Amino acid sequence: MHETAALRRTAGYTAVAVAASLGVVFSLPEAGLPMFFDPRTPLFGALVQTKLFFSTFTTLLLLVLLATYGRVYREFPNRFTLSLILFTVALLLHAVTSNPFLPLLLGFGRGVELGPFTYLPDLFTSVAVVILLYQSHK
Repeated sequence: MHETAALRRTAGYTAVAVAASLGVVFSLPEAGLPMFFDPRTPLFGALVQTKLFFSTFTTLLLLVLLATYGRVYREFPNRFTLSLILFTVALLLHAVTSNPFLPLLLGFGRGVELGPFTYLPDLFTSVAVVILLYQSHK
């Protein structure tokens, strides 16, 4: 029973994060912000939009994970839970700083073309966060 609830909760958080991340990716052009898509290099635009999706998705799930570990730490303050909080903060900082939207906000413009390596680290981090989130609700 507890396993089913953990799976349902993780699926719910994941679905909300996917929807919100897709909302971010598709709302940027409508917001009038400079976009990464250059008609001369459509692959680059698609790769950066994919990176934007995964880094936003990861950031949202890490915020949920941080809140979860915070609740656990308040209930059972110990060094292991504090380490999980610090680890989650480090991953959160990685996710926020790897988001291609951050340079736009800070006025740095378009980044360097890196092909699929633009988003693969975020994909793997996203998978790890989903696993950590599931394990923390078991």
